[in-house]
Amino acid sequence: MPNDLNQAAYWVAFILEHCPFPNRDALAAQFSNAEIVNLCGCGCNTFGLSLTTRDNVPRIAIASSGQPHRMVFEADFRDRWEPEGWGSLEILLFVDELGHLADVEIDYCGNGIPIPENLNLELTPYSVFVSESLL
Repeated sequence: MPNDLNQAAYWVAFILEHCPFPNRDALAAQFSNAEIVNLCGCGCNTFGLSLTTRDNVPRIAIASSGQPHRMVFEADFRDRWEPEGWGSLEILLFVDELGHLADVEIDYCGNGIPIPENLNLELTPYSVFVSESLL
């Protein structure tokens, strides 16, 4: 599946609708006040974010000067097209040192293969990680 601005916008909507992020309003504010940048071309659908009004947007995690790029959330969804539930789409959210959303990583099977053109995802994640640093 090609990674472009339209696909990134699709994933933003999917994340806000289907990921059980603890503070959805703060996450939505991050997306609403950011420009999508750095589209990865390796076959995943990863993209970065550049906040336009950083000071006016609530952080989603505590600041940490020692960890400038850290994962704070992950939700994994099964792909029903794959036999016996082997297909997995992983959504990982990373924050910058100030606790603002910086990168959204979208992988398939641990980034072992490119994201397929057609997905039939279960809409409830089978695995979720929530960092203790989330606000």
